[in-house]
Amino acid sequence: MDVSITAKHMDLTEALKNYVEERLTRVNKYTDFNLNADIFLGVEKHRKHIHATIKGNGFYLNSEAEDPANMYKAIDLCVDKLEKQLRRGKYNYSDKKKGKELERESIISKHRLIENEVEPI
Repeated sequence: MDVSITAKHMDLTEALKNYVEERLTRVNKYTDFNLNADIFLGVEKHRKHIHATIKGNGFYLNSEAEDPANMYKAIDLCVDKLEKQLRRGKYNYSDKKKGKELERESIISKHRLIENEVEPI
């Protein structure tokens, strides 16, 4: 899993980076795809929030969480949401154009099979 972590209005410590990467390994066990994770951590006023986007092979997951007291708790909530989405299979497909391409390829392959068939005499 490729993870990129960005922080806004806060210092990104090694402990926080390691914690995010450790927690995201739970998400990785539900799929065989190579996943790319974009994590945005931030502090606004007195709220700590996290936004995570995970992109896989033709799908993506989004999750947000916030906690007024603790960033680690917000990370836990966000990863739990992502894990729940993957476990239930609720993710958004982003390859709408590929459906037409796959349909076109299946028609072409059927046509080739028909052309290659030899009629018995």
